[in-house]
Amino acid sequence: MKIITTNFPVLRKTNFKGKLLALSIVAGLILLPMLIALVQLVLPLNYTQQIVILTYHRISDQMPNPWDPHETVTPEQFREHLTFFKQHGFHVMPLDEAMATLQDRQKAIPPNTIVLTFDDGDRTYAENALPLLREFQYPSTEFILGNASLSAHGDYLSWPEISELAKDPLVTFHSHTFDAHSNTQVQGKTYFATDPLYLPNEDRLESEPDYSHRILNDFKQEQDLFQKHLGRSDNTIALPYGHAVPSYISLAQASGYSYVLTQDRSQSNPYLVNPTHIYRLDVGNSITDTHRLSLLLKGLTSYGPLHNIFWLRVKFSQILFTLSPQF
Repeated sequence: MKIITTNFPVLRKTNFKGKLLALSIVAGLILLPMLIALVQLVLPLNYTQQIVILTYHRISDQMPNPWDPHETVTPEQFREHLTFFKQHGFHVMPLDEAMATLQDRQKAIPPNTIVLTFDDGDRTYAENALPLLREFQYPSTEFILGNASLSAHGDYLSWPEISELAKDPLVTFHSHTFDAHSNTQVQGKTYFATDPLYLPNEDRLESEPDYSHRILNDFKQEQDLFQKHLGRSDNTIALPYGHAVPSYISLAQASGYSYVLTQDRSQSNPYLVNPTHIYRLDVGNSITDTHRLSLLLKGLTSYGPLHNIFWLRVKFSQILFTLSPQF
């Protein structure tokens, strides 16, 4: 009995030490990545051996539609972005040069290299973005919706205007499809025009032969416009909504598109990145001031804890922005 009695305190003490050790290990596993991420966060932004491609849409003071804050920055805000790049020594590389560099390890990538791209061929690119880009002497690329630009009026640059702007060595134009930048909602499901269409009258999806014919025709019309107005075929396309099924990518390659740009912002572009899955980071919205821009670039180009922890914050910001565009 004495032996049993004297052993109880020893067991309790041992259990307490074991629990304390377990708690210390768990706390260390949680706090150490956070500490590393904090150190990464306060260090100057400096990345190498990778290229970040940034996406904008509209540059305008006018935001009459509810969705506009999600894809519009003001000229003042855009100037702040460009000033940030200049002050922090970013190297702004033309898109065509970036595509070639990424596929050739013999080509050097300067530290903090970015590429500036704009989607849709919106008229505000020429009216508001280009004057600022020329002031900073930064190259840029605009992705053109062929059919939308056939009109000489409206919100999109016309092909004669595109042809004239293309004479500027700082300006490059590439494809954004001819007429496949749309989607439909059917019973709560989204069908993108780059996917097989849903045919409501027949209650079925578009057949594979019909889908291939439609997409190849869309590519042909876009390529014909580039040949007619710019005197060349095109080898680079940005996916509408950043989305496409694998068969779409195969058809794009068959139509002469060697490079396919997405809206996948899960990482930057390293050497030998898949040329049909080029990553882009969308920063063309009203909540991305230079502070958030810096955080986005650090999170995107870092490795380890900061990259993992930071993207949780990005997703949280996206949720808040969806609920309140003023966030």
